[in-house]
Amino acid sequence: MEGHLLASIIILIATAVFVVAILKRFKLSPVLGYLIAGAVIGDHGFRIVTFSQTNLLAEFGIVFLLFAIGLELSFERLKALRRYVFGLGSMQVLITSVIIAGAVVLLSDNINAAIIIGGGLALSSTAIVMQVIEETNNQSTQLGRISLAILILQDFVVVPLLVIVPLLAGKSDGSLASVLGMAFLKAIVALVAIFIAGRLFLRPVFALISSDNKESSNELPIALTLLIVLSAAWGTEYSGLSLALGAFVAGLLVAETDFRLQAEESIYPFKSLLLGLFFMTVGMKIDVKEIYEQLGHIITMSIALIVIKALIISALCILFGFDKGVSIHSGLLLSQGGEFAFILFGLGKEYEIIEESSANILLLVVTCTMAVTPLLSILGQKIAEKLDKPTETKKPLQVIEQGARDLTNHVILGGFGKVGRIVAAILEAERINYIALDLNSEMVKEEQADGFPVFFGDASQLDTLVVAGADRAQSVVLTMNNEVTIKKSLRTIYNNYPSLKSIVRLKNLKQAKEFYNAGATIIIPEEYEIGLQLGGAIMKSIGVSENEINRIKAQFRSGNYVMAKTDDNLLESEERD
Repeated sequence: MEGHLLASIIILIATAVFVVAILKRFKLSPVLGYLIAGAVIGDHGFRIVTFSQTNLLAEFGIVFLLFAIGLELSFERLKALRRYVFGLGSMQVLITSVIIAGAVVLLSDNINAAIIIGGGLALSSTAIVMQVIEETNNQSTQLGRISLAILILQDFVVVPLLVIVPLLAGKSDGSLASVLGMAFLKAIVALVAIFIAGRLFLRPVFALISSDNKESSNELPIALTLLIVLSAAWGTEYSGLSLALGAFVAGLLVAETDFRLQAEESIYPFKSLLLGLFFMTVGMKIDVKEIYEQLGHIITMSIALIVIKALIISALCILFGFDKGVSIHSGLLLSQGGEFAFILFGLGKEYEIIEESSANILLLVVTCTMAVTPLLSILGQKIAEKLDKPTETKKPLQVIEQGARDLTNHVILGGFGKVGRIVAAILEAERINYIALDLNSEMVKEEQADGFPVFFGDASQLDTLVVAGADRAQSVVLTMNNEVTIKKSLRTIYNNYPSLKSIVRLKNLKQAKEFYNAGATIIIPEEYEIGLQLGGAIMKSIGVSENEINRIKAQFRSGNYVMAKTDDNLLESEERD
């Protein structure tokens, strides 16, 4: 048995490598390839590998995915998204569940089955949607933020849905209110325990391994990351909740520490590989023969599900003030069934609430809708490009306002040249939302096509800053070359948003005082920083420790940057040279 399991794992990994290599060559999404590969080698194909052998690995894929999502969020970002998580997300789940459950009641008059089916089909696939968003570089766009908010709420909703299944089957003691109340109480206790343990132990442990692991391998960070993820997931599952919820909370906790990037790097290979295995296990449930026999029903139900969810999500996004294009794109991207539907419908079949034949068809419908998600995303992108294309009737300020409507605690980038692009890359790596303004219309079009939130606008104009959400922003970074424009921008910002931090790029420190007087909070002089980096490289090459190099740099920066605010003659010798 052990040898057979090992052989199955080898076959799965070999298939994953082959599928990814082939589809990357043709620039196609690996998700669809994983599903097809699973169907070929799985239970209803050649039976080289079975679903029961790989189910545990697939669950680990979801666990690591939710942990990664938690890492990307942090409590501050979750707070910024609260209107869309608890407003847009909850309305989507409620409305979709009621409409689908109502349709099931009309067709079968089975209220219990309708509740499970409605709740299960209201959920979307976190794994596939996040994978598509990452592949299309939409993490920093409104599409990415809308999708993330809705998916977070859906993951929370899974808990009560799993709890009420045995209750509906009459195999749980107590009333609906008491059972749900006990479930939520257990959830609160489990989550509070995870929070307390995380707050008490995570930072000291991370500090310990950071001090002991500076020059060593990554074995200890990887082991610690695995311990955190699996312990939190086990804790919530032991409490009757989902594995994914514990992993998500653990990700939120780690995101609040300095270890976040290291943890993300540690789990990335596991997450990608295990998610690939998850997609293949989904494909293993595809029965080509049953699809052929029930083809009419499956196609009809799949189309109906996609249309219903796409219409509901699109309408809600428009109601919340988003453009029609991005709303329709979001609706199509989130219109599939989700991985948790497999668990819900499996439980429904086990407790005899849903007939086995109906459950099998529903699982095929979910699988088919998941399989076409990459294609629906492409369709949504095409529609968004046509509907949201700037026109003569749509002024640039209106375009910026729409792009920044949902942003809070974001960064405004003035200028998106080489320096601005590097700043944007750093912000994206830290999952910090930003909006960029530039007056080069051709460059703006190119960057927008590549998925960057760049808009045509002048950061020195008050009306532009207003629509960019300067009153909600945490800082402005000015990277333009034109010093006159920089000064004008600083004065506009300081006069209208005095508490907003302004970070400015300059050629040298000679003009620093003038820019500080104009309202700059922080000055970054290029020539001075290049000198510090060169000096640091020299010290590193002769064996000076990284801590000492950073200390010397910090000393020079704090000394000379402060002097620049008061001393007009600073670096005059540099100017003479």
